Amino acid sequence: MAKIISQVTLFDYENEVESLGDLERLLILFEGLEDGKLMWALERERGGGRNDYPVRVMWNLRLAEKVFEHTGRDSFRRELSRNSQLRRVCGLNDNDKKKKHLVPPSRVFTGFEKSLMKHKGLVDEIFENQVDFFYEVIEGFGKETAGDGKYIDSYAKGKQKKEREETDNRTENDAEYSKKEYTYTDKDGKTKKKTEKHFGFKAHILCDVSTELPIAKKVTKANYDEKKAMKEIIENMDEDRLNTMQNIRLDRGYDSEDMIKTIKSKDIVPLVDIRNCWKDGESTKQYKNTEMVYNAYGEVFHYDYVETTDLKTGKKKREYKPVKMKYEGYDKQKKCLRYSHKGKIKKITISYDERIFLPIARDSEKFKRLYKGRTAVERLNGRLDRDYMFEKHYIRGLEKMDLAVTIAMIVMNGMAAGKIKRNLNGIRSLKTAV
Repeated sequence: MAKIISQVTLFDYENEVESLGDLERLLILFEGLEDGKLMWALERERGGGRNDYPVRVMWNLRLAEKVFEHTGRDSFRRELSRNSQLRRVCGLNDNDKKKKHLVPPSRVFTGFEKSLMKHKGLVDEIFENQVDFFYEVIEGFGKETAGDGKYIDSYAKGKQKKEREETDNRTENDAEYSKKEYTYTDKDGKTKKKTEKHFGFKAHILCDVSTELPIAKKVTKANYDEKKAMKEIIENMDEDRLNTMQNIRLDRGYDSEDMIKTIKSKDIVPLVDIRNCWKDGESTKQYKNTEMVYNAYGEVFHYDYVETTDLKTGKKKREYKPVKMKYEGYDKQKKCLRYSHKGKIKKITISYDERIFLPIARDSEKFKRLYKGRTAVERLNGRLDRDYMFEKHYIRGLEKMDLAVTIAMIVMNGMAAGKIKRNLNGIRSLKTAV
């Protein structure tokens, strides 16, 4: 018999999860987590001997630290010391007289973090299984996607190059410098550039637009090319996930012919913002040997005689000018954009200029409407800063940062999964009652 899976048509992370209290969110997270393989591996590694703070308890505490939004271990340990309910939920036994400490000492947390690093593959597997669950139970999950690269600045002082061979947990040996330029228009209408400098790391994220939940990620040093990282994410994605994906929204930092070709090769529609890279001073370029021209932003025009009136003399004259054409849709079979001029349909092959011509015309209302969905990944990035404390952190090293980002996303997805499971159980109960 085929397996029947109930689906939710919409999941609103803000209203379903963020509106709840910390303790309730932690309980929901525990309900939504499938971490048996990781626990088994950690317990096997620990072996016999004293077990004052079991693996399961330490893992619960590691997750709770994120849910309760602590920037560092010391502040979280203080929270544990005064919050008896939190201790009980995480599995700490206040009545154990054999223990010297009410909460685990800092060295126990450090040792557990090292154990997690050894089993990073199993931590990644938890995240991947959560994403698989969302594809299974959320209708349309993964069809509409958005990607972005997020800087995670380090507040440590980097070592001099000659000293970087040495290891020191208190200093930052892996972070790199990077800068990003922004173009904006000031209040006087002048175009200006702003440069931001960063020292640290970068999280490259692909998320589902409707739920704002992460689908895939890659953590690198800050100077890693974001186009290269996103290409690697797409190329390494599971085939079923790629087949589900209909489009991907990316800002102009990803604008390149190679990036667009990579996305199109997976039969996915690229919704990539564009930069004006024309350096020859031309305002338009001719399309093949026709009377059609296009500009750097994808607008298409047809040269025609236009009757105008001279404002000084009042005389009418005819001028040969470009007239904007009306977009009429995409011919998927012939891979052409369709434009109309004086009742006649003209076609432009999208392979003629890969950057300019996309399967959804750049100057169309549909492109503008769909591209607005890119704000989903911006909100996810904001959540990482605000709720998961990456705006101010004490993490050192690329491997530790990768683990920290993965755990933050496991917490985010776990709370969503737990809430969905509660909702689905309620649906099944109602069906049973009927």
